[in-house]
Amino acid sequence: MAISRRNVLIGGASAIGGALVGGAAGAYFGSTPGWRMPSHVPMAEPVQTVRELPSQADVVVIGGGIAGISTALFLNERGLSTVVLEKGVVAGEQSSRAFGWIYSNGWDLGKLELTNRSKTIWQGFAERFGEDIGFRQSGNFSLLATDDDVQGSAEWLRNALEVQPQMDARIVTGSELDALIPGASESYTAALYQASDGTAEPTWSVSRIARGAIREGVRIVAPVAARTIEREAGRVAGVHTEAGYIRAKAVVIAGGAWSSLFAGNAGVKLAQLAINSSMQRISRVAGALPGAGYGPDFAWRMMANGETAVGVSSNVSPITRDSFRYLFDFMPALEHSGGLIKVRPSSDFFASLHIPSHWSADEVSPFEHVRMLSANVDTAETGLALANLRRAYPQYDQATVLETWAGMIDATPDSTQYIGEVPDVPGLFVITGFSGNGLTTAPASGELVAQMIAGETTIVDPAIYRLNRFSDGSEYVFRH
Repeated sequence: MAISRRNVLIGGASAIGGALVGGAAGAYFGSTPGWRMPSHVPMAEPVQTVRELPSQADVVVIGGGIAGISTALFLNERGLSTVVLEKGVVAGEQSSRAFGWIYSNGWDLGKLELTNRSKTIWQGFAERFGEDIGFRQSGNFSLLATDDDVQGSAEWLRNALEVQPQMDARIVTGSELDALIPGASESYTAALYQASDGTAEPTWSVSRIARGAIREGVRIVAPVAARTIEREAGRVAGVHTEAGYIRAKAVVIAGGAWSSLFAGNAGVKLAQLAINSSMQRISRVAGALPGAGYGPDFAWRMMANGETAVGVSSNVSPITRDSFRYLFDFMPALEHSGGLIKVRPSSDFFASLHIPSHWSADEVSPFEHVRMLSANVDTAETGLALANLRRAYPQYDQATVLETWAGMIDATPDSTQYIGEVPDVPGLFVITGFSGNGLTTAPASGELVAQMIAGETTIVDPAIYRLNRFSDGSEYVFRH
């Protein structure tokens, strides 16, 4: 059965729990170079930010990636003065290192409403900001090789149309499939196709959204790292930063791979692990695949400049201190384990032991030591991914590899992001753990957080995104 790109990125979290059981048993942790690495060379288009920290704001958002910027955008829209704190550069980490899909094709039914709302927001960004932000409504394909694949996709489609009847996903075969991807019917029985899905350009889309947010009144302070949360009578009162203190009625943690560490210092458990995802872009070729999609063992995205981004089928989960700290949180995902994640011992383990778990407002935080988190490329996987693509579509034999890169994805035990207020800490909110699909769903997730803070009725029922879903006695549900 085809391995979907969504399963590779989101479902990658499912393999962590099972693989850690074996990986922890006999690992020699310092034997190989780490998969996580700091970087001083941003991939993101630069954004003009400020260093001056205001004395107060209605809301402080910690993190200048797609989640934090989207949250700030919708808070500001509601008349709430909003300051974004970014320790490095805007979109400097995973937001500019993502694959670039904006889609709901094949998604978990429970998350479809939020995901489709996010697509609508993406579709309106260019008009809202008056410039091209990189979104292309170019369609998404799941190439189906077997009758079982077709049957599974047809069942999903029937169920999806019941909960979201406006969706335009459909099964295409024969000449209709060939009209979309010439010659595809020779190798594939059918495709699950949704024309309204699209792509973005991670290296500049989020930067341009951030610039639009600044023009609308959002203040982005960078490079300035948040250090600690201040509370008064148990409620959030402000944020201590490396540049001073800012009072706020609410604080939003939107730190991506760093969210768990920051939350832990505030006494909040946030079960989340970081996994390495490698990418590459190759030169233009005649007959390149349109839009974005995946086959049995390859995934692609047509870029705005005509080049093609190629994703891998297996990501790396480096064993770190958090691998053991959150082992039991990830254990329920065992039954979803597969070959989508390779757990690897490396120097990351010893490096993680040297990262402080607690620090005070007057101490230098870990975020000031690593302003921008990057990752080492899994060259074996990028090579395999390109070989698989070339085997399926020989026109790519003529393509050359122009660039490889990797980033660290924030993954949760059920492959579903956290969105909401922290129980027992009034005024502290979290938006993180997108498990590989932050670029798609962060805009609507940010809108959801903004509605919560503003006391409005939310666009969707936020129950499946709540922070305490693993500890409140409810049934575990893996949502891929």
